[in-house]
Amino acid sequence: MHRLLFQIALFATLTLTVSSTLQAAENEDNFVPRRQQGVPGPPLSPQDAIAKMTVPSGFSVEVVASEPDIVNPVAMTFDEKGRIWVTESFEYPRSEPGPGRDRIKVLEDTDQDGAIDKVTVFAEGLNIPSGIAVGYGGVWVANAPDILFLQDTDGDLKADKSEVVVTGFGRTDTHELPNSLTWGPDGYLYGLNGVFNYSHVKHRGQDFVFTCAMFRIDPRTREFELFCEGTSNPWGIAFDPNGQAFVSACVIDHLWHLTESGYYHRQGGPYPPHTWKIESIVKHKHQMAAYCGIEYFDSDAYPQEYRDCLYMGNIHGGCVNVDVLQREGSTYFAKPRPDFLTANDVWHMPVDQKTGPDGCLYVLDWYDRYHCYQDARARPGDVDRLKGRLYRVRFENTPRAQPYDLNQETDDQLISRLASSNRFYRDQAQRVLSERASQNAIPQLESLVLDESASQKTRLHALWSLIGARQLSDKFSLKLLSHTNPQLRSWAVRYQGTVPSDNPAIAQAIGKLAHDESPDVRLQVATLAPQVDYLPTVPTLLEVLHHSPEDKLIPHIVWQNLHPQLENETPQYLALMQQTPYVQSEAALSLLPRAAGRILGTPGLSVEHVATLVKLLASQPGQEEQLAACLERIAAQTQSRELTGERLAQLKSELAGSLSEVMAAGNQHPGYYHAANLALAWNDANAMKIAPQVFATTGQPTERRVAALDAMLSAGHPQAITLVTKYFSATDNSQDEIGRVIQTLGKSDSDVIAALLLERLDTLSSENRPKAVEVLLQRPAWTLLLLSQIEQGKVPKDILSVNQLQRLVSTSSKEVAQQIASIYGTIKTGRDPSRTFIVAQMRRLISSGEGDPHRGIEVYNKLCGQCHKLHGKGQEVGPEITVNGRGNFEQLLSNVFDPSLVIGKDYQAVTVLTTEGRVLSGLLVEDSDARVVLKMQGGKLETVARDDVDAMKTSDTSLMPEGIEKQLSPAEILDLFAYLTLTKPPENPNAELISGAGTIDPAAIVLPSTAHNLLVDAKISTNVPLFDAGKRGEMHDPIFNPKTGKFVRDSQWHEIGVAGGAELGVLSEEQAVTWTATWNKPVSINFLTLSGTYPNQPQPDTAWAVEVKIDGTWQTLERGQGGWYDSGRFVWGWPGAVSVPIEALRVKVFSPDEKTPVRSVHFRGEEGFSWFAGNLLPETSVVRQ
Repeated sequence: MHRLLFQIALFATLTLTVSSTLQAAENEDNFVPRRQQGVPGPPLSPQDAIAKMTVPSGFSVEVVASEPDIVNPVAMTFDEKGRIWVTESFEYPRSEPGPGRDRIKVLEDTDQDGAIDKVTVFAEGLNIPSGIAVGYGGVWVANAPDILFLQDTDGDLKADKSEVVVTGFGRTDTHELPNSLTWGPDGYLYGLNGVFNYSHVKHRGQDFVFTCAMFRIDPRTREFELFCEGTSNPWGIAFDPNGQAFVSACVIDHLWHLTESGYYHRQGGPYPPHTWKIESIVKHKHQMAAYCGIEYFDSDAYPQEYRDCLYMGNIHGGCVNVDVLQREGSTYFAKPRPDFLTANDVWHMPVDQKTGPDGCLYVLDWYDRYHCYQDARARPGDVDRLKGRLYRVRFENTPRAQPYDLNQETDDQLISRLASSNRFYRDQAQRVLSERASQNAIPQLESLVLDESASQKTRLHALWSLIGARQLSDKFSLKLLSHTNPQLRSWAVRYQGTVPSDNPAIAQAIGKLAHDESPDVRLQVATLAPQVDYLPTVPTLLEVLHHSPEDKLIPHIVWQNLHPQLENETPQYLALMQQTPYVQSEAALSLLPRAAGRILGTPGLSVEHVATLVKLLASQPGQEEQLAACLERIAAQTQSRELTGERLAQLKSELAGSLSEVMAAGNQHPGYYHAANLALAWNDANAMKIAPQVFATTGQPTERRVAALDAMLSAGHPQAITLVTKYFSATDNSQDEIGRVIQTLGKSDSDVIAALLLERLDTLSSENRPKAVEVLLQRPAWTLLLLSQIEQGKVPKDILSVNQLQRLVSTSSKEVAQQIASIYGTIKTGRDPSRTFIVAQMRRLISSGEGDPHRGIEVYNKLCGQCHKLHGKGQEVGPEITVNGRGNFEQLLSNVFDPSLVIGKDYQAVTVLTTEGRVLSGLLVEDSDARVVLKMQGGKLETVARDDVDAMKTSDTSLMPEGIEKQLSPAEILDLFAYLTLTKPPENPNAELISGAGTIDPAAIVLPSTAHNLLVDAKISTNVPLFDAGKRGEMHDPIFNPKTGKFVRDSQWHEIGVAGGAELGVLSEEQAVTWTATWNKPVSINFLTLSGTYPNQPQPDTAWAVEVKIDGTWQTLERGQGGWYDSGRFVWGWPGAVSVPIEALRVKVFSPDEKTPVRSVHFRGEEGFSWFAGNLLPETSVVRQ
């Protein structure tokens, strides 16, 4: 198997003001950034860059603009004159708000030769302007925390008026800022925000708290609203010819169809209560996972096969990916096409794509070696801030665009452009018509909308022109609502959400469309229903749902809009559900389990309503599975104590008879076991027999056995503890099932459970032992029993991770904290800075050994798979790491061995203390007025009723524990990393190592002249005589100064102790020979080397230790016997690693045992390497190429 290589290379820091040394610096680059497979090499000139690009036959790439005309371009747009507006950012990745150095430029091609020849700076003083749109008399700019509206009031193409339209966007993650400002077909300005950019917009009396979302702004009224929420870091909005919205996103799936009021799968963080998330529209993946920009291409400048596609920038892939859409009911499904453009240059970063006035695709290129924000954050001074390109992909000799100005055209001219075969002109003309809102244009636009001879694209653009101008009359709306074209009907419905009508005829017409044959129309009716007063929300939603039994999207949208109505409209909902056709509607009945959970989770709603739902399902033939699902949901809410006291008593009164009937039907009824588990809540006689029998029967499915145990423990069943004891005496239970049973045992408060787990701790599998420990830590009394066993030496101390100890000290009882202090001493909160040492040790271990990736899968499943998914294996508690957290080997090392160094808010552990004394820790999934839901290690969801929550605390550390190296043998670590460092599963022949992984040759290590050796500045001392005269071969003093190329002392060999190899006698470690470097004040180091002329130095038989002093205490970096590692060289740390402040460095040499004497100690350096302590930047090369 491969060893791991860290190829970190030197390059010059680029600044805004110093450019004369740029080319020389670029030629020295050898750094391997994240998500890249090798050294980027020097940047290419714009012409050389396009020469390397690959595009389909007949196409070519042209340079439209490049540095210095544009640098660090982030976003772009075209205006009604064909001018290109580009935002530039020198400030990225700055987090602080306030004025900056960033700009907006206007690019013009005045001679129509295809290249920019005029550049005007429109605005300055911005701070990462991440989105731009032109319209409604000004320029809209996303400049977090604000959305700005900039105007040029005197015609000099300079912004002289600024308005803050909306404020409150976060800057917690500056690669997920509000972005992609795009005009929608309805005249709204749409934008996106990322999952880790926490935002709180207060606007006109409303609070909007959100992360990943699509928002929109009405340019006329300045109203702000969230269109939908979810996804990850979306960047790029495109609308298809029907006006449906699509976004590209990073890390998780890359393509999403977004619909108003929908809530989509999140990369991380909790969902609102009762959310039924919507998934992406793709099953495939492209090269990597950093998508930026998306364009729906519809222009006759390209052959047909390249039209009606989605073009998406792929930053890590250095290409433009292509997907094609297929309809699937009211939504879509996308399939991949071959890449449209491949740069073959890792500097290429396509951040935006737009169709231009000539019908060609334009690609904006940030052009930088640093693709990942981690690199930019770690080294903001080294981000290349002097380059940027804009390319055009041209087919054959596509004509250049001729000068035009849509603002100067008449309404008739603009309307004629709505039939253009280049969507660019249709979009621009539509926007200008909407802004102009001319009364004179209305008749002609209405006529065009109804013109059957016109193309549907033209007709829709005519309609959108009216919608954007808010000029759709009731009379014309009624025509559209009854039109044979479903897209016209659909948009007439959608318009009512913007400008509701009080015309009863409108209400009547839309009401009829709830059962329209078109899913697009029904989807819009479901979205509109809760927005207008004239539609009865619940009946309308049920009607839509009833007519959409197979649709993948509509049921989600119906539920999102229905469940809030249940707080006030449950009686109406239940009455309707008992009537034809809904009582027999598969689609409508399928929501009853969710409705039951929503009703039970809403204080003040009667449980009679839930009983009505259960009886309704029980009365319907063929609904046994839905009944089972409903009973399972109710049982879960009783077991979590969301339902107690009078409400539980009422539930028993209402449901006891129905549950008895289900149980009497026998175990062939799908609801049999769930009915028993629910009835256990009131000690039903039959249930008291069924549940123990299920749990005690080995042949029962794991899911069923665990559910029965959960129900028994929650209800305090008298046989539960006995049955658990018997369970652990059996030998035929699967390890997976044992683990799930263990995780359920926290529901009990019996000390018998604690004793049982402690007794069997040694015999549990490595996968299940941590689960047992977590359960023991859930109750202070159990924790004390565990700590007692640790104190007595019966259980190893390292069975508790630092994270667990920190959690216990901060959240558990005073007695527990005192016991921990007596065993472990003082437990510091927060991240342990000494993890840097561990990372360095693990780097050395992994770089010097070989592992088996197939065995690594077993280690992964045992340790990592409880919380992470990789190549489809594991649980989704923490981030999915197939495309996240493994950008290069340094990032992977840090994430595994120093997990709290960098942690997103959504991955911080949340600890809940319950009123009965339980302590639960996991990732927050839901936090509502009714309950708190945590996702625990192993993927188990733990629900705590809000009334049972005594306190909640968010940790500053990761849920992932520190110290996993203590749980694995060195061989297991090597195997694990052999697996983790592969880009694909090991059985895949295309699997490669992630960047920075490979082999390392110690002989290739060399200290560059830029490295400052802090030992030069230190006071050097030894505790024995120093001999440095004479000559024995090519040997030198230890300290070499790379800057001068000379040794600090004028010596050719260096021994301490006695000369000539004589013995110093047997020396214990306390009597060790020491070589010490001390500084007047702490210095920071992340790289340390020791070397000798011979591989066996300091001496073949001696023991040695390398130590550093931190806060007055000596800490061991490493110890060994014989020669330094790495063929006579000792290497600790690596350039770019987290630095450690130290006060002194000490090397000790002593006898390995009571017999072996210490001889004269050879501390010798070698030219170009030597003894070194310093803080090296990540781009510093220590590998001779």
